[in-house]
Amino acid sequence: MIRNLILGAAVALIFYYDGRYRRIPNKITFSLIIFGFIFNTITLGLSGLTASLLGLIIGAALLLVPYLKGGLGAGDVKFLAAVGAILGYQFVTAAFLYGAVLGGIWSVVVLIRRGSLWISVKSILYNILIKLRGGTSKSVPLKTMSAGKEWGFPYGIVMGLGVFAVWILGIPF
Repeated sequence: MIRNLILGAAVALIFYYDGRYRRIPNKITFSLIIFGFIFNTITLGLSGLTASLLGLIIGAALLLVPYLKGGLGAGDVKFLAAVGAILGYQFVTAAFLYGAVLGGIWSVVVLIRRGSLWISVKSILYNILIKLRGGTSKSVPLKTMSAGKEWGFPYGIVMGLGVFAVWILGIPF
């Protein structure tokens, strides 16, 4: 119960910081990681430490490629790693999956509101067609789908919603 209270409070802070400033402070993520390691080691011993380490690695790995491609910030990666350190690899994987679904829904809603959904779909289909044909022509940039402050897509909030979804719906596997 204490783990969920602390993580819930941290998620609320992340909603605020990521929503308002588009960043997730290291003080929050690193505190969560340290808390997860200490709490799980005290309550479960060596198996708790192992679970925290595995959760941290899986949580970070799930967002590493999008981070390296410039699709999201390091704070998002550290936040998901912290969730894994606290609640383990199964929980963080489920939170990631729920968050990805919620993020997809959010993306579509934002694109519809901006009036650019059809432009984005055509651009994606065009790029896929070029790849399938083995073409080397330059891809159409997806400016409407780029991450960052100008698009207003705080991914920490989406991952936080994924955490809440796991608490409500459970781990789907």
